[in-house]
Amino acid sequence: MLGSGGVLNVLCEGYHLSPEFRDVYASHYAESISFIDAIVNDEISDSSHEFYVSSLAINELFYAMKDELRSIILFNKGMPISRWRDARANPEIPEKCFRAVYNKTFQSFDTLFEEGRIHYITEGSAESDPEYWSIYAPLLFLTKDAKTQDATLLTTAIINRADYFVTKDEPLMKAAKKKLLDTYQMELIRPSRGLELLRPAGRR
Repeated sequence: MLGSGGVLNVLCEGYHLSPEFRDVYASHYAESISFIDAIVNDEISDSSHEFYVSSLAINELFYAMKDELRSIILFNKGMPISRWRDARANPEIPEKCFRAVYNKTFQSFDTLFEEGRIHYITEGSAESDPEYWSIYAPLLFLTKDAKTQDATLLTTAIINRADYFVTKDEPLMKAAKKKLLDTYQMELIRPSRGLELLRPAGRR
């Protein structure tokens, strides 16, 4: 979304932010953007790989973009960082800006999900899988700092027998990586590690 999808360009143009700002901002997401681009641009040698994203992850994407937009508005207003988490400083998001971000996001969805390179997957539930609570509850209670959405996403991946769960959530990786690998044979990896696994050595 923030890379070739163009959402970041919309935000920078809408708030008159410099190219340097865009470059620094985009560099924070370069690892993730490269991983997704490798999938979308069909740079993968092994056709047996399958890629899934859940509705909850897409919901979190929208919230993350809202948070990024909020931060850009506060930055553009010269609001001190110390006040960014103050509810009284929470800015209104203009309808025009929301529509531009929304439209660009759905254009990106067309690219991400066309030709079946990335698939939607339904969140696991106790209704569909009798093992659900026995997986979900220990993840939530015994993984330090785990939130509801973390446990839900991980449980969904486990139920669907994922080999890898790609994330940049360092605290989650530190807290859960070994246990998930030992118990469920699912490895938490960063996007950069995902690229290493997907691309042949000669094309890295």
